[in-house]
Amino acid sequence: MNLQKYKKGEFRYPPYERKRVIIRTAVYFLISIAVFLLGYFSTGKKENLLTIVAVLGLLPSSKSLVSVVMYFKIPKFSETIYQEISGQESNVPVIYSMYLTSYRSNFPVNCFAVRGNNLIGYTEFSGCDASACAEHIQGILKQNSIKNMTIKIFHEKSRFVERFAQLQELDPGKKDLEVLTLLCDISL
Repeated sequence: MNLQKYKKGEFRYPPYERKRVIIRTAVYFLISIAVFLLGYFSTGKKENLLTIVAVLGLLPSSKSLVSVVMYFKIPKFSETIYQEISGQESNVPVIYSMYLTSYRSNFPVNCFAVRGNNLIGYTEFSGCDASACAEHIQGILKQNSIKNMTIKIFHEKSRFVERFAQLQELDPGKKDLEVLTLLCDISL
């Protein structure tokens, strides 16, 4: 197993985090089971204080299990697309493999790039509603006092690459990294 840690926004983060969350959840459940069994074998009955501790230990275990379910909903991002886009990187801040969640739907986005007041994204998934994703991001940016951002999510890789090349010609904005950090904060 690869023990290298990946950060949110890196291409290999979702599969790494999925494994980490599964292991964490298994450990949480095993601890609760061990505490219950310890109480049962030491007293000979289920009605003891350690049973209560074991049941309370199921709360964080269950919460962690919800994270496991969410990480299994993240689709597999294409490594070929990542290689193509990352090969063109230069001075534009970029993040990869983002799975944005909202109340109505979820948005898998392969790549986001930001420069000045322009945020662009590319998704290979036809089921991702690009306009709803852009609207969701716009709302989150406004809540965080970031205004006047032009957001465009592309389904066509060629159009994304073309716009990405145009962004490299623009001057950097003061909030480029803040925008990408915010996108990381609202994604799995």
